[in-house]
Amino acid sequence: MTFVREAKSEDFQYIESLRRKEGSALGFVPKGAYESVLEKRRVANRDRFKYQKLWVTEDNGDLTGFCYASFSQNPASIIQIVVQEDARRWHRAILLEGQVEQEARERQLWIIKARVAYDLESNWYWKAIGYIPIEQTTSTWLNQKESKSKRPIIVYEKQLDYGKGLERFML
Repeated sequence: MTFVREAKSEDFQYIESLRRKEGSALGFVPKGAYESVLEKRRVANRDRFKYQKLWVTEDNGDLTGFCYASFSQNPASIIQIVVQEDARRWHRAILLEGQVEQEARERQLWIIKARVAYDLESNWYWKAIGYIPIEQTTSTWLNQKESKSKRPIIVYEKQLDYGKGLERFML
């Protein structure tokens, strides 16, 4: 049985290992970003732990994937979702994405974005779970000059149904 929990400091080794294995599919995130979130402390003059989250999936006591997301503004942003190759099943990624949705709703953020290289199979996943491609770009504004891959990136967006349950208040 798969379950999702917030990542802990001792999960860093697993997250770092999986991130390295899947490096060609994942965007670069500095080690300090993970450390700030996992250890809930300031790293490199940033308090990422206040607005970012890391979750892991666990199956029978073994970690099988993780999600890194930011909630600093609307839209919320899924920075990375990755499930290790021998455990790839949609339900694990869906559980992780569900955590992002739940956190976004709690923070009253009603849009979630995800950025995916155009040549990855995961583009099918994002479309299948309701994300809509809204633009294509090459790299983030901050690292356009340093970007090594120069691969096109599809930006997906999902609007959450924030009005659910409010119908009774409407005339």
